[in-house]
Amino acid sequence: KQWYQRRVRGDFVIHHGVVDPVISFVQDETPLTFLRNIVWVIANLCRNKAPPPAPETIAKVLPALFKLVQHTDNEVLTDACWALSYLTDGSDEQIQTVLNSGVTPYLVKHLAQTDVRVLTPAVRAVGNIVTGSEHQTQAALDCKCLHYFPALLQHHKESIKKEAVWTISNITAGTKVQIQAVIDEGLIPLVINALKTGDFNTQKEGAWSVSNMTVNGTPEQIKYLIEQGAIPNMCNLLGVRDTQIVQVLLDGLNNMLETSKPDCDAICRMIEDCGGLDKIEELQKHQNKQIYKLAFDIIDKYFSTEDYLEGENEENFEFNQQQLAPEGGFNF
Repeated sequence: KQWYQRRVRGDFVIHHGVVDPVISFVQDETPLTFLRNIVWVIANLCRNKAPPPAPETIAKVLPALFKLVQHTDNEVLTDACWALSYLTDGSDEQIQTVLNSGVTPYLVKHLAQTDVRVLTPAVRAVGNIVTGSEHQTQAALDCKCLHYFPALLQHHKESIKKEAVWTISNITAGTKVQIQAVIDEGLIPLVINALKTGDFNTQKEGAWSVSNMTVNGTPEQIKYLIEQGAIPNMCNLLGVRDTQIVQVLLDGLNNMLETSKPDCDAICRMIEDCGGLDKIEELQKHQNKQIYKLAFDIIDKYFSTEDYLEGENEENFEFNQQQLAPEGGFNF
């Protein structure tokens, strides 16, 4: 009820012309205490999502936010970044309007903030931008946003880490060039560590990150993902109750197997050695038909072949569980 009243009142005051007088106070000479109140009002005017602020309202507040996001006061910065996070949480057209304002480089700089009050909405806003088109994602990457993600992916606050992994998941859903940028920044081992050690919400975003990479990456990029230890950590989550995440993980493993030929048997053994095969076999009994079918198809296509079964029966076969890849790497 409170959210509904706030939305209705926001629409009401915007309709009655509050925006122009409010943004007129965004001046250097405005007392700091009053300016903090002004930016709080602006953030709340931007908060509506259904429906979002009208394009003309967004066009009016963005120049003010462009100035406010460069302020030195953290309270002002916090609400300015929240306003931008609300405005970027919309259509590609709305995201583009924010990008066109020139605010993104200043927003990205706040990814280095030590004040979590500012950092939280800054990460969210950058994450929202990369949910847009590949060109909009590239605009954020061109502002060197990935430079800040090693620290974000290891942040002491779990909510920041989760937002960072979520952002990476949207970048790995992009182009091969954008995936390579994530690799070149050294972020994949950190994403896999988050998949392994994060709380469940963070792990879910990690699952999307690696699975998206298996869909959109090159064979060499998927090879790199496997060599960084993705498979055991993906298999560890196959027993969770979240059916969507189980399906995402199975899709990722299936894509790895499909891409890894002729090293498919080596991938199969990695899956078996970490207990993944047992979990996939168990998922053939799953009540969700899509999970059941995907698990069945993986077993039937990759674990029932003559080559794999013969390899299992070879007495002289040795496999080091600590070795993530065959000697010399996978030959994709």
